[in-house]
This record gives sequence, C-alpha cells and structure tokens, in this order.
Amino acid sequence: MIALILLAFPGITGHIFAQTVEKEETEKEQGYKITVAMGHAHVHEGIAEGDKKWLVMASWAMNVDYVLNSHWAVGLHNDLILEDFAVEEHLNNEDNMVLERSTPIATKVVGTYKPGKHLGFMLGAGEEFAKEENLFLSTAGLDYGWHLKRGWEVGAELSYDVKWKSYDTWILGFGVSKFIDGHRRHKHI
Repeated sequence: MIALILLAFPGITGHIFAQTVEKEETEKEQGYKITVAMGHAHVHEGIAEGDKKWLVMASWAMNVDYVLNSHWAVGLHNDLILEDFAVEEHLNNEDNMVLERSTPIATKVVGTYKPGKHLGFMLGAGEEFAKEENLFLSTAGLDYGWHLKRGWEVGAELSYDVKWKSYDTWILGFGVSKFIDGHRRHKHI
C-alpha cells in the first residue's frame, strides 16, 4: 500500500530523496584534509651581504587538518623554508642583532573558520625550529580552496607568522588537498 502511494505521488518521493541526499552531504563533511603546497616566504628584516634586504625564499608546506564541519577545522600546519638566511632580530629595546636561520621548519596548531564555501580564516600558535635556536610564533592567515571531484581541492594560502621578539614571515603558497574519511560535498544548485 505504501509503495503504491509513493509511486502515485512522485513529488513526495522526490522530497524524501532530496532530504536523504542533504542529510548525507551534512554527515560527510567530517574527516581529514591533507595538503601539500609550495610557495615563497617573505622576510622584510633580512640581511644579505651586510645590508638590510627583503628576502624571498622557496618554501614547502604540509598541513593535516581535521574538518569538524562545514565551518570549522583544526590542524597541524608545517612550513619549511628551503634556504639558510640571516635576519635582523628585534629584542625588546636593545640594539638589533643578526640572527642566523638554517632551513627553519615552523610547526603550528591552527584553527580555521570558513564562513562560506571557499574562504577560510586561520589563527594559531607554534614553534619555529632551526639548529641555531627555536622560536615561539603565532600565526594568522587566509586560505581559499576550489573543490574538485572525489574529495580533491586546489587552493592558495596567505599566512603571517610572528616570531616573538625576533622577526616576521609572510608566506604565499599554492597547493593540492585531499579529503579522507568522508569528504566535503557541497550542494550544486
């Protein structure tokens, strides 16, 4: 009897099916997002050949985020600058000193909020590791992703790292992400 009613009223079955698909999309928004990106790190306090200089250096990023829902994610973001360099270190009110950095890697715990489908706002803290010394840092940034089929995404990220009482770094990178354990699905209208 129920089957006859459902067949007789296709509008009802379409509505029920649409609710099921929407519920499935909501449930699949949790999972891991793994990102590999390449970019450039910018340091405006750089020292090259004894002079102050804006440094632009190649960098790689490897991020692992746990996507909580369509708006929130928390993750571990890692940036590796591929060069050795020197910066003018700013320590309190003392004279500026030169700080050497050997291929530093920054590891940060980052929270991301996405008010919409593409743009995310990031905020976090961590540490930059180098053989000379480790530096505490805080970070803020933006990411923008374009969703592709089968849980893939291409995107861009702009982050600003403040190494407290030392120096600052801007990083602009472009990368590829893969969602696993379910992936983000957005309704197509």
